[in-house]
Formats: sequence, structure tokens, C-alpha cells
Amino acid sequence: MFREKDMVKALDWLLGLFDDEDYECCDDDEAVSADSLCLHDVAQALRDKAETVYQYKVDCNYSMGFKYRGKPLFTESAILIYKENESATMDNNSEIWYDTELWLMEEGNFAVVHSVRMKHDDGVIYETEYRSLVGIVEEADDLFFSPEELICKLDEACVPVWEHEATIYEM
Repeated sequence: MFREKDMVKALDWLLGLFDDEDYECCDDDEAVSADSLCLHDVAQALRDKAETVYQYKVDCNYSMGFKYRGKPLFTESAILIYKENESATMDNNSEIWYDTELWLMEEGNFAVVHSVRMKHDDGVIYETEYRSLVGIVEEADDLFFSPEELICKLDEACVPVWEHEATIYEM
């Protein structure tokens, strides 16, 4: 179970991996910093997003359609924190994405994962996802995004909390 204080501690550790030189903003008016984030709001916004992450998953929107879940990728639940699209291909009925993802695991570690997703829609939607673990984040070199990108993504996640649209848990 994700607890606010553990999530805040993990997110603070992640943001602490970045040095001042890692920030790309050069205009002080546009400067984005980790100090502008309320990590308690971030934890509240993300807490209900926990899920079991599978190595392979198939879904269909048809009531008699095929649904399958492979082995769990992690031994615990995880929350998708950040996703960056590396490549995408689309045609009339099919879309394919190759993404790199950052997951916060229940124990407070962060995992980098590669994901390949395919969606086919010919009136009935079929979706498949395949994920593989790249590694556990131990240092800034393990990350694939800038601190500004992460801060903006975490800030966006808080909007439902600020707009009073999010599920609220007592922590």
C-alpha cells in the first residue's frame, strides 16, 4: 500500500538526483524548480493510480473478446510516473508505440521500463502491451528525461486535486 510519507520521500530522492546544471532553463521568469512542487499533493494525486504491471497484457473492448495477463513485471504494485515516446507508427486501423517509462514501486524504488504497445481498431479495439525491465534507478545517469520535464508532468498530475476532482484519501 502506497503511503504519503513514503511516496514523498521517494519523489524527493528522485528530484535530488539532479544537479543545478541539469536544469535547462536560462530565463529566471520561466525557471522550473523542484521547490515549486508540493510533493504531498503529488502523492495524493498519484496514489490511486497504483496497478499491477504485467510483462504482457491483451485487452479488447468486445464483451466476448480475449483478455490476458502475463506474469507481473514487479513483485508489488507500481505507479506510472513518466512516459516518453521513443517511436510510433500509425496507419488506418493500427497504432504502435515504443515508450520508455518510469515506475514508482511500492517499496519506494524507481524502475525504468521499455514498453511496446499496439492498438488495432476495426470496430472492435484490441490492445496489446509488452514491457521489459531496463533497471532500477540508482543515479541520475539512469534517467531519460530532464528535471523540468518530470516537474511539469508531476505538476500536471496535481490538477485534479487542485480542481477538487480527485479521489481523496485520508493518509
